[in-house]
Amino acid sequence: MRCAAIDIGTNSCRLLIADVSPEGLHPLHRETRTTRVGEGLKNTIRIRKDVIERNIYCLEAFKNTVEEKAVDCYRVVATSALREAENQEEFLGRAWEKTAMQIQVISSEEEARLSFLGVSRGLPSLESPLVADLGGGSLELILEGGAEPIFLSLPLGAVRAMEQNLKITEITAVMSPLAFHKKDFAPHPLVMAGGTATTLAAIKHSLVQYDPSLVHGQLLKREEIADIYNMLERMPLSLRRRLPGLQPERADIIPWGTRIILLLMDILEKGEIIVSESDLLDGVIWSLA
Repeated sequence: MRCAAIDIGTNSCRLLIADVSPEGLHPLHRETRTTRVGEGLKNTIRIRKDVIERNIYCLEAFKNTVEEKAVDCYRVVATSALREAENQEEFLGRAWEKTAMQIQVISSEEEARLSFLGVSRGLPSLESPLVADLGGGSLELILEGGAEPIFLSLPLGAVRAMEQNLKITEITAVMSPLAFHKKDFAPHPLVMAGGTATTLAAIKHSLVQYDPSLVHGQLLKREEIADIYNMLERMPLSLRRRLPGLQPERADIIPWGTRIILLLMDILEKGEIIVSESDLLDGVIWSLA
């Protein structure tokens, strides 16, 4: 069965096409475009018309790819920025008009559940991981396997932090609900999904050409992340854009995302993270299959 998943995130629009069989998920095509639907949402909760059109153009291209690959079924989901946008219906209506694709604006809880599904299927050897999915606009954490799943969604992401120029104290304040679950989370390995985490692994390996096999399952120590963060903070944006492993389009937000990961690790007293290339998109594929 050939399935496709499209994720309209706060920072980027992503496509995954994969064949699904009893043996597992076999990716055929991955594509990411920085469309930043959350741009300019610092002072307004309305998505600008030019931003809508930029994202629609990307969706048109993705639909063409889906049709070329003879996909059996597909699902398009949208997360934080569209969840909060005052003119969500305008975006959805314009997308339907241009692409005839139905977009599902999923809840933060479903986003976390799909991310957990993608991570747990992608890293089957990990027992009972604590999954944290850091996107452009939100941070979802989910832990399953106990009497009841623990789920948290925080309005905190790399794009949001940059747009709002959040100070460390402000980021820490947003993370305050984590304190109530610190003991629950303590025995479980922290697995990070999302563009910031995968980018940190790519920077560690100085990947000129992105290689998912060198990113997926990568262990990053806090000291390594802190060293990368300090380097990024000292580096002018023009040089950051040329750093191996870092997409030029992500160069402006990567210090903000890295800062969030470091503060998350400190609050939870985690000395390391495991990076997962499998994430929400993989979870959407599995939900279709």
